[in-house]
This record gives sequence, C-alpha cells and structure tokens, in this order.
Amino acid sequence: MIELKKKYPLKNRIVIAFTIQTLFITVVALSAIFYIDYIEDSVLNQHFEAFLDAYVEEMELGVEYIVPADTRIHQSSHQSIPDFVRDLPTGAHNIELADGKAYHVLKKDYAGDEFVLIKDQSDLESTEKLFNFITLLVFASIVLTSFVFSISLAQRIVQPFVSLAAQVRQLTPYNYREIDLDYADDEVGLLVKVVYEHIHTVNQYLQREQWFTGDISHELRTPMMVISSSVELLKQNGVSVKQKDLLFQRIDGALENINEMINAFLILARNRQDEAASNSEIELSELCYSVIDNLKPSFAGKDINIHIHADHTIKRVVNSVLLSIVVSNLMKNAIANVRKGSIDIYLEQESLVIEDNGSGLPEVVEAFVNQGDVAIKRGNTSYLGLGLSIIKRICEREGWTIHAAKSESGGARFTLRF
Repeated sequence: MIELKKKYPLKNRIVIAFTIQTLFITVVALSAIFYIDYIEDSVLNQHFEAFLDAYVEEMELGVEYIVPADTRIHQSSHQSIPDFVRDLPTGAHNIELADGKAYHVLKKDYAGDEFVLIKDQSDLESTEKLFNFITLLVFASIVLTSFVFSISLAQRIVQPFVSLAAQVRQLTPYNYREIDLDYADDEVGLLVKVVYEHIHTVNQYLQREQWFTGDISHELRTPMMVISSSVELLKQNGVSVKQKDLLFQRIDGALENINEMINAFLILARNRQDEAASNSEIELSELCYSVIDNLKPSFAGKDINIHIHADHTIKRVVNSVLLSIVVSNLMKNAIANVRKGSIDIYLEQESLVIEDNGSGLPEVVEAFVNQGDVAIKRGNTSYLGLGLSIIKRICEREGWTIHAAKSESGGARFTLRF
C-alpha cells in the first residue's frame, strides 16, 4: 500500500490558512489604529507646545493670553505647580489619577523657569477606551466568525473529495459505471470525469488482456495439434511420398500460423512511436496476393474463388506486417464462413473491403467489431477467436477503423479504412 507524506488534512489546512489570513488582517488593522493614535498624540503635543510658547511669549510682553476652561498653565516661580505633576520630567505625558481623571501634561523649561500645561482629557480618554473596547470586540468577533466560517467552508470544499475518494475506493475495473457523476462543473467535476475516463480505459485494456489470455492457449493449441498429429503420422510406416508432402505442408502452415501470432503480439507490445520507422510504401494488391498464397492450404478442399478488384495500382505507406495480419485474419474469417462460393477484395486508396457470400454475419461478431463490446466475448466464445481481437488491437494502434456488415449476397462484409 502506498504511504503518503504525513501532513495536516486538507480541511485543517484550509481552516488554518483562513484563520491566519484573518489574524494577519486584524493585526494590520490594529497596527493602523495604534499608529493613528500615535500620530494624534504627536499632533496634540505639537499643538500644546505651540500654545505654551505663545502663552509665555505673550506673558513676557504683558499681554493677557486667553486659556480654555479645560486647560491650566502653572509656573514654577510662582510655586503653583500641582503635586501630581511636580516630579514629572520635562516633556509630554498622559497621566490618569486614581479618581479616574485623565490629563495631558506638557512640561517645558523657559530660561530656568518651568511651565506646566495641564489639559483635562477625561471625556476624551473615556471615549477612546470605549472605542478601543468596541474595536477589540469587533475584531475578536471577526476572527471567531472567520474561524467558524472557514470550518464550514472547508467542510463544503472537502466533502466532494471525501465522497469521491469513498467511491473510488470501492471501484473495480468491472463496476466503474457505478461511480456517481452528479458533480458540479468545477475542479471536482473535472477530477471525477478524469477518474471515470481513466478507469474506463483501464477496464477496456484489462478485459482485452483477459480475453487474450483466455484465448491464446486455445488458438495456439490448434496449430500445435496439427503439428503433433502430422508428426505422429510421419512416424508411421507405409506413408507415401505424396502423403508426406501434404503432412509437411500442414506442419509448415501451422508453424506459419504460430509465427504470425508471435509477430503480432511482439509488435502490439511495442510502443507505437517505436514502430514509426518500420512503415514503408507497399502495393496493396501485391500484399493481398501474398496473403492469399499463404492461406491456400486452408481452402484447398473448398470450391472458393477469390477475386481482387482494383481500378489501378494503389500504394500506401503502412506497417506491412500489421496490415498483412489484419488482411490474413479477415480472409480466414471469410474462408471459414464459405463452403462454396466467392470472396471479393475491393481495393481503394482509403479503404480495403473483404466480402463473401458465405453463411452470414453473427450478431456477436458485428457488435464486437462495430461497438468494441469486449464483454460479449464471455458468453459467445464459439463465434469469436483471437483473430478479431488482433484486428481490433491493430486498428486502434494504427488509427484505422474496421466496420462489419452483412453483404448483399447474405454473407459478411468487412471494411477497413486507413
């Protein structure tokens, strides 16, 4: 079983990220408020200092300076400085007394004479305290609300993935159609679609491989039995030269059949790009004649006429080995269906048609060739052999298409399009 790196669950990471973001915004906002308070104090200090400078200047000129009712100015030479500010150092101060009174104090020295400006800010301080309390309460509510909302949001985001994971965990290549596709058209829906398509592809490959595994032993057993029986007959005494030649022909045909299967599997097992260099220009009619010559022993005892129809010489750049396998297997199917009659091969630039007037086209064969329904093979092994499977595999690999239909004469018609 694959072990994943230890990390926080996605849901927790979403909640943590959302909460950290909210806390960061809150810290920035509070810092801005504190900075505004700092600027406000700086401006007030400058204002009070300018006010005190003007007061001292006017006093030296003998002019009476009007002082607001909430502001008091004391002078050390007059021994009028209150006790609660007497020991304060020079500069600006904000103090709060035990009785709840708050003052802004500015203490400054003028030519050895100390002046103290005291402004009552009790109402302002009360208002600021209330504002700060409400501000902190609001930000705390925002953080708490954000935390709760992030949990709900994370749950909604993660839920489709959890549901999908639970479904995928129960899937096999045989029940992949049971996956629920009722997802929104978003990233999760795209993921579901990709998973479904991937499992569908795996299903197709798996069933085809199981099909090949199940049929290869049967298909190879036939030529092996031909070889074995022929060898046994050759060991017997009294076998004529003519009979020996026929037995050797049977052995050669069986070996050719086995060699063709092996070549097909070797080529199909390779990467498509690796085979691009093996393509060459061939003349289709020559390839068909070569295939027919190889198959002559299989219809030597039948009254079958094979005709190749081509208006002109047709050449194509293809993998000649794979095309020979396709044509050979289509011809084998036609020969198997015809006891007495004809097989016609029609050659065109973009297609190759093999038509017979034999026993017809079984529905299971038509469904397999046209629809690719590999599941039908399980209950209809008498109709399908390895040949049609190889044809489908080669066509899919080379980008060709194959179509099966009943011919006008009642037989079968296979159309290969390049």
